[in-house]
Amino acid sequence: MTVTQPVLRARRGVTTRAGGVSAPPYDSFNLGDHVGDDPAAVEANRRRLASVIGLPYERLVWMEQIHSRNVTVVDGPVRGPVPATDALVTREPGLALVTLSADCVPVLLSDEEAGVIAAVHAGRIGARVGIVPRVLDTMTELGARPERIGAFLGPAASGRRYE
Repeated sequence: MTVTQPVLRARRGVTTRAGGVSAPPYDSFNLGDHVGDDPAAVEANRRRLASVIGLPYERLVWMEQIHSRNVTVVDGPVRGPVPATDALVTREPGLALVTLSADCVPVLLSDEEAGVIAAVHAGRIGARVGIVPRVLDTMTELGARPERIGAFLGPAASGRRYE
């Protein structure tokens, strides 16, 4: 008899500005705690996100994005944002790895068979200095296989809209 592990079902998603409690100019579903919005509104929006995706608030992992090629492996909930990183990688089930973006590209990666997922903040600088290859190397070190890694590229600024 062969016993196999269940395959992880990674969910990838993006949010819009609708459905939150932030006042203008942050209206309404602002999740960024670094842009001057009311901290209580940001926390309420983040709690709403956790509720919508069906996870406890504490299972959302945020990062202090700095436009680098820093990759951090997390093995459980983290209090506050993970400092000075632009990518989170985990094998821990039930964590939501969060990347914030305005004009940068959010990249969500997963090898569902290995149970390894990543969230990447791939800005112009991070992409140039190799954030995505570093994340792929880290995922491979945790058991992912490159040929099984699926990618989701989230919305980003177009060349015509980029400031």
